Amino acid sequence: MASSPRVLVVDDDPSILRLAQFNLEADGFEVTLANDGQEGLDVFLAGRFDVLLLDLMMPRLDGFELLERVRATEAGASVPVFMLTARATPEDMARAKEFGVAGYLRKPFDPAELGTALRDGLAAG
Repeated sequence: MASSPRVLVVDDDPSILRLAQFNLEADGFEVTLANDGQEGLDVFLAGRFDVLLLDLMMPRLDGFELLERVRATEAGASVPVFMLTARATPEDMARAKEFGVAGYLRKPFDPAELGTALRDGLAAG
């Protein structure tokens, strides 16, 4: 039997972390949480993840700074990344595309669609 996909969820909003964790675990993901961009980078570097879900606006490292550092690593060069954010300007979406972001999910998000989006990203990668 295949193991559950490992997802790292990085967001500075505890309610978003809990909601994402609950729904992703119910959809068969193994979920690890980080409370801001720097913690997310530290956790990513210490583990192995199949997919990342990142907030854009966070303290210490924002989502793009975190993504840039993740993409600079061998493990992070090809891992599917989804942005989950309330900030969805055309400039942000264009920048996300430059980084090869697999999906851009806007807050508030539909919890039922979260796991589907991540699974589709894994299948495409």
